[in-house]
Amino acid sequence: MSDMINKIGRSVSKFLNFSPDILTNELNFTVYGGHQAVIDGYNKILEYDDNILRVSNGKNRLRIMGSNLVICEMSEDALIVEGNICSTEFENCRG
Repeated sequence: MSDMINKIGRSVSKFLNFSPDILTNELNFTVYGGHQAVIDGYNKILEYDDNILRVSNGKNRLRIMGSNLVICEMSEDALIVEGNICSTEFENCRG
């Protein structure tokens, strides 16, 4: 069932000309200037302090490392973190 939903999401996104990840629950992130990151599609915070943020959506994991990291905004599936971002690591856990 989930494969069918992903196929439909990709078709709709192609027709509407936007990223299919929005409709298929993928983990996405964008870093702006090394001081802000916007993360979409997460469902669990694995670890968080002022030096590290790790999130997961069950299929993928994202680790952001830096200093003075603060979650500024958070919703059910998106968050914004600010601080001095030094590195990011994305792990695809689909086996």
